[in-house]
Amino acid sequence: MILKDNLYTIKSQNASENKAGFRVALHAESFIYKAHFPNNPITPGVCLIQMVVELFGVLRGADFRIKTLKNVKFTAPISPLAFPEVDVALDFSENENRWQIKAIVKESDTVFAKISTILV
Repeated sequence: MILKDNLYTIKSQNASENKAGFRVALHAESFIYKAHFPNNPITPGVCLIQMVVELFGVLRGADFRIKTLKNVKFTAPISPLAFPEVDVALDFSENENRWQIKAIVKESDTVFAKISTILV
């Protein structure tokens, strides 16, 4: 399932050789939040992981899939009501057609997730 334009939209993006930053708006009215949880929406962790995969795909102009999730830490819940926009920072490198991605999802000083994965 594609989450872009359903759960979130990209407000802005910037990139350099091996780093990228995205500002995304979370859609509190998304059907995902109606199930997770009614009247108290929280962004599911799996959706944050998928968002990282999709954002990297937007950056590279290709579709990717997860080969390995190396390390995932969810450090605070994201309510789209309290945090309607968040920043996603990506550090990445390529090795033999595999992309090592390190992502941080945050808003100001609040870090919501740190994700380290390998995409193919």
